[in-house]
Amino acid sequence: MESIDNETTAPMAGSALERGMGLLGRVALILLCGTVTLSVVSRALWRNVVADDILIVSELMLVVILAPLALVTAVREHIAVTIFTDKLKGSGQRALSILGHVVGICFFTFLATAFWQLLSGSWRTGEYYEGQLNIPHWIGHLFALCAVIVVVIRLVILIVVDIRDHA
Repeated sequence: MESIDNETTAPMAGSALERGMGLLGRVALILLCGTVTLSVVSRALWRNVVADDILIVSELMLVVILAPLALVTAVREHIAVTIFTDKLKGSGQRALSILGHVVGICFFTFLATAFWQLLSGSWRTGEYYEGQLNIPHWIGHLFALCAVIVVVIRLVILIVVDIRDHA
């Protein structure tokens, strides 16, 4: 199995924002692992010392999943089944790539709309997670909305690049 390092295979791919979000995803993964480890060890030894550990882990998972999504899109490293597309010529592959970007824009625009509705509702009502920390719902919703918007922008850029390279 071959190791993939996006920073070395495509060093100029992705904007500083996308690379920063990729770094944020890595940091969130380290924090998530540390939180789970500390929570498990402290529960086993005496009592849990991590306040709202389950909530913190769920919010960090959101960051781990959504933060690097635009970078993965920028370097075109999404999971893909290419058994048929590899047999197409360059123009056929490019047309399918553009179609994929359009479908992606539709999907992520739908997600952005849903996250916007969640954000506006949680901001308006002031909802928060019950627990010791009383973390507001809108924080996760705002992050998710921003991450999805960055993906949509990247997909639009990829369409422009694919069309420009095709012409």
